[in-house]
Amino acid sequence: MRKNKKTPKTTDTFVFVHGMLGFGEEESIYKIAPYWGGFSGSLIKRMRREGYDACAPSFGSISSAWDRACELYAALTGTRVDYGAAHAKKYGHARYGITYSIPQVSRWGEILPNGEKKRIHLIGHSFGGATVRMLSHLMAYGSEEERAATPEDELSPLFAGGKGDWIKSVTAIAGPFNGTTVIDAIGILVPTLKVISFFGFANVLGNTPFRKIYDMQLTQWKITSDRHGRARLFRIGHLGRIKKFWTSHDDCFWDLCLAGAHELNAFFESNPDAYQFSISTDSSKEKKNGDYKMRASTLFPFIITGNMMGKYDYDRTMGQPLGNEWKANDGCSNTFSAHHPDDEPWVEYEDAKGNLQKGVWNAMPVYQGDHMDVVGLSVRGALQPGHTRKFLKNLITVLENLD
Repeated sequence: MRKNKKTPKTTDTFVFVHGMLGFGEEESIYKIAPYWGGFSGSLIKRMRREGYDACAPSFGSISSAWDRACELYAALTGTRVDYGAAHAKKYGHARYGITYSIPQVSRWGEILPNGEKKRIHLIGHSFGGATVRMLSHLMAYGSEEERAATPEDELSPLFAGGKGDWIKSVTAIAGPFNGTTVIDAIGILVPTLKVISFFGFANVLGNTPFRKIYDMQLTQWKITSDRHGRARLFRIGHLGRIKKFWTSHDDCFWDLCLAGAHELNAFFESNPDAYQFSISTDSSKEKKNGDYKMRASTLFPFIITGNMMGKYDYDRTMGQPLGNEWKANDGCSNTFSAHHPDDEPWVEYEDAKGNLQKGVWNAMPVYQGDHMDVVGLSVRGALQPGHTRKFLKNLITVLENLD
């Protein structure tokens, strides 16, 4: 973003949504390593200095797209999290979560003095892409299942639908619309990652004062404590609760695999009132044998995962072989999968940017960089922070110029 202050062209709020294992502004770790901006400095602070209304809410870092969308809605409206009576019963966790006392978007959906409706731009990175798609869908269509299971006076406005025009745009950056092969390709590393996430970071550290630094927010499963309340040490070691969550399919690990993403795509519908953008990422190159390997500039952990993805050709979650197009990746997301949803209307942005249509995914040019490069938490982000600032600035410019 520019250092010189300017008057934004929009009164809309920019909402930045973190991915799996990510974190928002409420967590102390954000002050040290801002998820949005990384080594280039906090994008949110920079935007606010320039007069934009922007926020990066905190919510469950390994929860499902549904749970995260419910938490995001509550954070934006300043209300109690309602996961839905039907959803809570289906998966066996609490219906209600934490309460947000202050809305992060004031007057959202209201008519402002300038005669325009207060709307938001949703920008999601990685699994944040599925989260913003879920919120956009629920705002537009609500949930028939929740409406059928809940008395009208108890129904969350989120499940009522009819609010698709409260959202001006939805952007997914490195978001695996059709799933990512990383979950299946890394094999035995997945249980290890789950143990560290579910038990270590969530259950142990999530019930100590450490949760104020980094909080996985699994209060609906009674695995973590509310960061605004006291730490509940007696929750540590409740393996039954962890097992229930582990096997529920109500988590990001399921939603990110190809079978889980297939289920999400069957549920999602494009929001006819919002502009939609996708930015796929690639940090790999093709080898002579047709497999892909990661470029040397890739962040080291993504070299390991990306090389596994680059030769993966059979998905066990779907029980089917995969074409060679699935091998190019950024270390976490398959470039092909992050380009556009396979069952919704889309166009190449370069072909449509003079006449953008709502409800259609505009696939922007592929970003050459690894999974965290787009948010500045990467090797290039450290060595060339100006590159991150320029990329994010250009995106904001596109969004603020939408009608």
